[in-house]
Amino acid sequence: MIEKLRVEFLMPLKYEDGSDVEQEKLSQIKDELLEKFGGFSIHPLHVEGGWTDPDTQLKYYDNSKRLEVSIPNTKENIEFLAAYKEKLKQFLRQREIYIVYMEIVQV
Repeated sequence: MIEKLRVEFLMPLKYEDGSDVEQEKLSQIKDELLEKFGGFSIHPLHVEGGWTDPDTQLKYYDNSKRLEVSIPNTKENIEFLAAYKEKLKQFLRQREIYIVYMEIVQV
């Protein structure tokens, strides 16, 4: 049994101004995850969601693609995820990017 982290990314399909995120950008993210972690899964259906910014009380609604990776549970990977989230926020011009991870055991 191998202890790992399952990481879930919700990748927005639109910029905050309502224009579409270019498919090339989403392809680049998939390539980066594949290169870094050796694989990824993408769920074919869109995830619809909304959130309220706690600082401004502005409401945001969006559609996203859910990507997942399973990675070794290391300090380096957790630090990478924090830095990668900041990179994605800039790259996709978002106030926030939803990324969560949970411990799993791979059989």
